[in-house]
Amino acid sequence: MCFNPTQLPSMASRIYFIIFAVKALHEIAAELGKKDWNFSENPCNNKSSWFTPPPTHGSQAINNSTVTCNCSFTNGECHIEVIFDFYTSDLLEFPKVDFSNMKSTPEANRDLDGVLPPSLSKLLYIKTVVLHRNYLKGIIPHEWAALKLETLSVAMNHITGLIPGYLGNITTLKYLSLENNEFCGTIPPEFGRLVKLENLILNANYLTGKFPSSLANLSNLKE
Repeated sequence: MCFNPTQLPSMASRIYFIIFAVKALHEIAAELGKKDWNFSENPCNNKSSWFTPPPTHGSQAINNSTVTCNCSFTNGECHIEVIFDFYTSDLLEFPKVDFSNMKSTPEANRDLDGVLPPSLSKLLYIKTVVLHRNYLKGIIPHEWAALKLETLSVAMNHITGLIPGYLGNITTLKYLSLENNEFCGTIPPEFGRLVKLENLILNANYLTGKFPSSLANLSNLKE
């Protein structure tokens, strides 16, 4: 079998995605307790088992369970950038993500009862993670500190412990929601490094103490 040399980088990139990204998704599914991802399909192929379209009516309650890939890379690569997995009846709860260069892929969703997945850190291009309204427990993995997330919501779960200061390392964050969990202690001063942050939602936890003075650095904060 002969190949055009110009095709080899693209082929290698696709093989890399299949081997590495899909392996990471297997690990993430096991950690989340998610059993309905169909690994016989390509997550970036617009297959129904990997994408949930927004509700057509605001009152329509659905499980939004979506993986979204960015396939605009010039070398033909597709990288996973978005993972949604939550229950909603509000169209506004579908985060505003630019899908113009993305291929999305519905899968039926069930409430997740595992932990926040450390293996998420293996998806190096992930930008949006929305896992709220589930039964996830444990802590926020320190592995996530290396990610370049822009949107992170784990609201309305059973996440416990101190809010980790290493979240302050994710300086790309624009939206962070940790509300309605079981966090205790104080707001970490490291949050002052999140200078791109526009929304910070921490209510309905067991937090104590004063707001750290470093939050004055968050000049883009709206909420």
